[in-house]
Amino acid sequence: MNKPLLTKAMISYGQALAVADPIRLRFWDKRGLTMAQLRLMYILFMDGEQPVGELAERMSVRPPTVTGLTDRLIRQKLIERLPDPGDRRVVRVGLTNEGRRILGEIAVASSAYLEPIFSQMGEEKVMELVGLLDEFTKSAQAVQREGEFLP
Repeated sequence: MNKPLLTKAMISYGQALAVADPIRLRFWDKRGLTMAQLRLMYILFMDGEQPVGELAERMSVRPPTVTGLTDRLIRQKLIERLPDPGDRRVVRVGLTNEGRRILGEIAVASSAYLEPIFSQMGEEKVMELVGLLDEFTKSAQAVQREGEFLP
């Protein structure tokens, strides 16, 4: 990709994040949650309870990093450690009801903030944006799987 287009894409990406996330960022800050903690919670929300090792792999971090994240979230009663029915040595983690409630609050606040923005854009543009974001996500996941995302 040529440098001017890459620069323009990076600037647009940053600007979009800056205007789209103030509600979520404020909510996260108020709850004392980090982006990594929320990412872990969303993975558990989307895919259910998982072993720490699998979470580390999904997040492209080492298991001790996930252990640190889970320890903090357990103290906040947002996730819990669970036994693995197939292997007593494996530690699984899952969301608590409080964790689900917090994610629900984030979804409600995000929806209330983003709905008027999307309404102003119009359905056709929002559908186009959804398609482009889906493409972006698939490309990012492919690059991450190939290990090309770290300098």
